[in-house]
Amino acid sequence: MSLNKGDIIKLEYTGIVDGSVFTSTSADVAKENGIYDENVTYGPRIVILGAGQIVPGLEEELIGKEPGQSGSVELPPEKAYGVRDPEKIETVMLNRFKDEKPYPGMRVSVDGKIGTVTRIVGRKATIDFNHPFADKTVRFDYKILERIEDREEKLRAMIKIFSDIELESRITDDVAEITVPWEISYFKDWLMIRRWLADMALRTLGLKEVRFVERHTPEDRLRAELISPPEKHPEGSESTDSDDTEKTAQKSGGEGSGEGSGGESQPGA
Repeated sequence: MSLNKGDIIKLEYTGIVDGSVFTSTSADVAKENGIYDENVTYGPRIVILGAGQIVPGLEEELIGKEPGQSGSVELPPEKAYGVRDPEKIETVMLNRFKDEKPYPGMRVSVDGKIGTVTRIVGRKATIDFNHPFADKTVRFDYKILERIEDREEKLRAMIKIFSDIELESRITDDVAEITVPWEISYFKDWLMIRRWLADMALRTLGLKEVRFVERHTPEDRLRAELISPPEKHPEGSESTDSDDTEKTAQKSGGEGSGEGSGGESQPGA
């Protein structure tokens, strides 16, 4: 049966622009072309078709294909990394970069946006927030290894895709239960990731319910105290209920520790 939106597949691909390989799921190909990155996890990529994980043109190419098929597709800019937008070129003051000294060609992050410094004049830097391959025609060579059919394997794949970590999960009587460590609440994006994951699982796996179970064990207590140690009171004093309520409110409104879910990066298309 041909592939459709919502299918989860294992995909190998290599991206080429201007005759040069810029990304690949193969470590050997990356090494051969001088783009190997030890921080990248190589190997087949798990992709949910229709979820926007890969560029639009490659996703369109895969829809209707059969597992096991391979091919090559050349994509115009509007189907790949976009057409260059002049409005995405901005000028910012250099004092925005407190811990680094920008230079032309440097990739920087400003207000959550990633861009490339194109020039520096005086105390100002011009930054292009267009994708580096905007206006470029891109070719992808690909092979569809398989379509994942088992529901529990699909769920595990979704968890990995959305959270970038592996979590214990199971499906019983059309109810999915995902066990998460208590530390995950310190990851600032977890609430949004949890919503996306639950929504995708409900829409594509035929589930009635998705449950997230937070796990606590005796061994967790020391780690919890290291991350958020209990407040000490002056010797001989006792906290009142009102004091505890106020402290709880202050903690819930403050910043988290910044401890995230971790995970490994993958080459992106």
